[in-house]
Amino acid sequence: MVPGRQFTENPSCSLPVHAVSYEALNAQDFCDGCNWIQHGFRRVSGESLSLLSEMGGDITDARVHVPFPKTLYTSIHKAQVDDKVKFLHEFIDQIIKLFDGNLDAVTWNRLKLTHFRAALHRQSGELQKCVSSASKYEKRLNRYFRKLKKNVLKQKKYDAHSWELIRREVLRHLKMLDLISAAMKAPVN
Repeated sequence: MVPGRQFTENPSCSLPVHAVSYEALNAQDFCDGCNWIQHGFRRVSGESLSLLSEMGGDITDARVHVPFPKTLYTSIHKAQVDDKVKFLHEFIDQIIKLFDGNLDAVTWNRLKLTHFRAALHRQSGELQKCVSSASKYEKRLNRYFRKLKKNVLKQKKYDAHSWELIRREVLRHLKMLDLISAAMKAPVN
C-alpha cells in the first residue's frame, strides 16, 4: 500500500472499495469510471458490436475448435460487481491483443476496423479506472485467448477465413459482456 492513498467506502459509487491503494487513481476517478459502466459502457459496447458486424461481410457460420468458455460466464454472472468489472476489463484487453495480430489478409472495411479498435481501447481505459487489482479470471482468459490465437489464427496462417472465425467469436463475447454490464446494479445516489 502506498501511504496516503487509501480509498474508503463511497456510497455514490456502484462498487465497494475495500481499503485499496492505487498509485494512478484517486477516489473520484474511481467513482467516475464506475459510473461510466452504467452510463457509457453499453453505448460504446453497442458501437463496438455494430462496427464488428459491419466491417466485414456476413458473419460466418463456421465454428472454431476452441470451446466457448461457458463455465467462465456462469461463474461471472454469480460474482460480485467488483469481479465483474475486472472480468469486463480483462476480456476487453484480451480482445485488443487479439486484434493487434497480423490483419493483412482481411478484406474488412479498414476505417470501421480502426473505429472498432478505438472503441475497445476506450472501454479498456474507462474500465481501468474501476479496477482495483488483478482479476482472478486473468489466467483463464489468457489461456482461452492463447488457444484462439494458436488454434485459429496461427494454424491458418492468419488467413482471411481465420479472421472471420475470430470476428464471429468476438461478436459472441461482446454480446455476453454487454449482458453482464446490463445486469450490474445502478449506483444509489
